[in-house]
This record gives sequence, C-alpha cells and structure tokens, in this order.
Amino acid sequence: MSKLIVIMSAGGQGRVILDAAQAAGHEVVAVLDDSATEPTVSDRPVLGGPDAWPDHIEACDAFVVAMAQNARRRPIAEAILEAGHRLEAIAHPLASVSPFASVGRGTALMPGAVIGPHATIGDFSIVNTNCAVDHDCVLGTAVQLGPGVTMPGGVTIEDGAFVGAGVTILPNVTVGRDAVVGAGAVLTRDVEAGTTVVGNPAKPLR
Repeated sequence: MSKLIVIMSAGGQGRVILDAAQAAGHEVVAVLDDSATEPTVSDRPVLGGPDAWPDHIEACDAFVVAMAQNARRRPIAEAILEAGHRLEAIAHPLASVSPFASVGRGTALMPGAVIGPHATIGDFSIVNTNCAVDHDCVLGTAVQLGPGVTMPGGVTIEDGAFVGAGVTILPNVTVGRDAVVGAGAVLTRDVEAGTTVVGNPAKPLR
C-alpha cells in the first residue's frame, strides 16, 4: 500500500532513496533539506529543512531520514521515534530480503541488495546498490554500506560504522563502532572502534 512519506535530504543519497521509495509504490509528498539549491528534487517539492519535520506530521504517514552521514541521520531519526511518529523502511523492488532476515525501522535497501537468512539490519541503516549481506550478518544502528560491499556469513558491523564501495569482508570479521573502511578494502581481521582502515589487506590509516 502506498504511504505518504517525507524524505529528508536532497543530496545524492536522498535522491537514490527517494527513487527506491517511489519504485516500491510509496507516494513521496516532500523533501526536507536546508542545503537544496532547487525548489524540487525529482519532481518532489522541497519544503524547508530537516528540522521542519514536525510541520509535516499531518501530511504524511511516515518519514524516511535519508542523509548519507550516519552521525547526522541517527539523531533526527531517534527524535522522530521519541515523538511517537513512524519511520518507514524502504526496500527497492529489486532488493532481495530473506523471510528469515530482520530489517530495522527507517532502513533503506537499494536495488540489487541481498539480505540473507538470519541476517539482522539495524535501525536507520543504508544498504546501497548490489550489496551482499549474507547469512547471520549483523548491522548495527545507523550503519552505511557503500555500493558493491560483499559480506559472507557471520560479519558484524557495529553502530555508526561506514563501509566504502566495493569492500570485501571475510567471514566472522567485526567492524567496530564508528569505524570507517575505505573503498575497495579487503578485511581479513577485526577493525577497532573509531579506526579508519584502507587497502588489501586492510590496515589502519596512518
């Protein structure tokens, strides 16, 4: 069933999530972004900044917080939930989600994303195009996977971590809270919280 949704972000990530929401049959009534340079985004009106979300409660059934920055996305999403309003999980029709997987509130799954059995995707996370999140993987809250990330079974990505495009993570590796994994890296061992790693095999950035 179509839902009236306000999407927050006119940037690239927001436009991709808006496209996925419309492809999934949702009606997007507005975009909220205080840095937008045009009055519309993908033919949807820009009606103020993200902090204006309370003004749109009556006009929509749910919100999608679509900022690319994990640290910015999470507090806005939490404020909406704390106020008693709903976040919509968006799954593009070309995403594949096992019926035995768990997908959190306000999460966005882009085309080609594959979520395997007994995988868990936390609230406010973004799984971008052509990511493979296989069996028993766990993504925490406000995680983002760039396009083409490959995660075999048992991988854990803790809250707030960012994994860049084309990264491969070996089974049972853990990426710590707020860590950053550079594009194209290959992870063969755990990444400590707050660390940035790059390369093949991935090593901390000096």
